[in-house]
Amino acid sequence: MRAGDIVVDATASDSVGGWHSEWLGRGVHVVTANKLGNGGDLARAQAIDEARLAGHAHYGDAATVGAGLPVLRTLRALVAGGDRIRAIEGILSGSLAWLLDRYDDSRPFSDLVREARTLGYTEPDPRVDLCGDDVRRKLVILARAAGVRLEAHHVRVESLVPAALAAAGDDALDAALTALDAPVRERFLQAHRSGAKLRFVARFDADGAQVGLRALPPTHPLCAGQGTDNRVAIHSCRYDEQPLVIQGPGAGAEVTAAALLDDVLTVVESRARA
Repeated sequence: MRAGDIVVDATASDSVGGWHSEWLGRGVHVVTANKLGNGGDLARAQAIDEARLAGHAHYGDAATVGAGLPVLRTLRALVAGGDRIRAIEGILSGSLAWLLDRYDDSRPFSDLVREARTLGYTEPDPRVDLCGDDVRRKLVILARAAGVRLEAHHVRVESLVPAALAAAGDDALDAALTALDAPVRERFLQAHRSGAKLRFVARFDADGAQVGLRALPPTHPLCAGQGTDNRVAIHSCRYDEQPLVIQGPGAGAEVTAAALLDDVLTVVESRARA
């Protein structure tokens, strides 16, 4: 590869993510949906930023959070304009958003998981979505874009995967999904009795960072989305009394591909202007 080339990383590979800084340092532009670049170790994220500047290359990572919603672009513009981000909270998983939006105790949660897998909303192994690790990486990326040097291991994660399901082999996975039903139903009924809605929320603020189930009042900014919608609320000095909310489709190959294409076109247009 030569300086000026564009690499598109649509993988979820840690080894490929490790090459991002190398490519950028050579002047190769990187467009990525791989969260293991900026969402990996802090040292790797810092190396990517330093290499981007040294190589005068573009790093397009819009597809890593929100399937291309203008979340990262907005955060970086706020910070560049002198705003201070106080907190970010969001529904960052399209699959978990869909599952909890649909779940009303009329059918087992495991049935919905199987349906979501058939529709392509979850990974072939839905434990990848249910464990919360993917949401943690997205929260880390958001925090770093806001100027917070957050390490992944500092994020508290409440996994939805019970021990029995975690231990199940691939051949027993489908049957083991029923281990989800009782704990999710219990949390749903607790929320329902208080008039709240159950959502899988990522949040960071001055007190720390956490990912997991939360019972939210229906008027909460994160309760307005439907289906696979991602929804991010940004609390800052400018948006103090009422957060800035960004919402839109958060799952699907089409929106992710569109985000990657947008970043590629941004590189092409910037080269044409140079």
